[in-house]
Amino acid sequence: MGMINIGKIRIEDPLILAPMAGTTTLAFRSICHEMGSSYQPTELVSARSIMYSGIDKSMCYLMIDREKEGLSCIQLFGSDPKDFEYAIGKICEDPRLKDVDIIDINMGCPVPKVVKTGAGSALMREPKLAEEIIKASVKVCDSYGKELTVKTRIGYEDEDKDNGKAEDFIKMLSQSGAKLIAVHGRTRNQMYHGQADIKALARMRKACDGIPFIANGDIKDFNSGRNMLEVTGADGLMIGRAAQGNPWIFEELAGVFENKEKEAAKVTFEDRKKMLLRELELTIRYKDENIAVREMRPSMMAYIKGMPGAASLKVKLCSALTYEEVKDLLWTT
Repeated sequence: MGMINIGKIRIEDPLILAPMAGTTTLAFRSICHEMGSSYQPTELVSARSIMYSGIDKSMCYLMIDREKEGLSCIQLFGSDPKDFEYAIGKICEDPRLKDVDIIDINMGCPVPKVVKTGAGSALMREPKLAEEIIKASVKVCDSYGKELTVKTRIGYEDEDKDNGKAEDFIKMLSQSGAKLIAVHGRTRNQMYHGQADIKALARMRKACDGIPFIANGDIKDFNSGRNMLEVTGADGLMIGRAAQGNPWIFEELAGVFENKEKEAAKVTFEDRKKMLLRELELTIRYKDENIAVREMRPSMMAYIKGMPGAASLKVKLCSALTYEEVKDLLWTT
């Protein structure tokens, strides 16, 4: 049985939903938790934005609900230790967020608008700054009784995964106070293209000094999840794009730590339509209906992918503005 400790937090069979902008809303995180996800970080939030604009501007991304999502984890990105110190303190003192369990620092996001600010995967090129950020953040987290984790990649340049730089970076993170490290098996230059390098992940795992190591990248079913565990020796799995429109993947991965594959329930197109509507209904509880429908459009596309008539349905859904419109389109198109 898989078992990890994130500081004082104990988790059995760690299957974790990867944080994804526009996807890992509170509604979707709650659904994935029901399906078997151990915990689910929020979409990434700028520590600097909290520093200069306060909590409320980012609250739509920061919202947590421990009753619905179990363990709660807020993910931050930035490039200044002072921003993180301030942001973590404000989060831990806000009555809406103070019960958060884990603060996760993103050091792997590859998108240009994040990297050009020196944040995300750009920190892999600045290990001293990354170390300062971790140490400063751990200090604040410790003072509030929170645990700090990090998500990163196997390198910035493609050669980093083979020249020892990435392993040195992982070792630094573990020695600086991070309680868990999740690593995506692609370099920043790869973005989300090509294949995840499982052998490189295995080397990163060996460099991880006594704390849980979570492998991420191309885990799409039981067999790929089991292979990831066997090759890398990872303590847990993080699932990203394969969960989009498919929260059932966590049910499929149940038993992966014992290598006991269960027969996965066949998910029908009708099941996917119902789950789309359920996620939309949950989203509307937290946001204005029109805003919720517009913001869920990318997720709707993931749910209907492969359905008969998906191309024409996609066009129609992009014009819908209400729950009833979406419902009518799903069942009449």
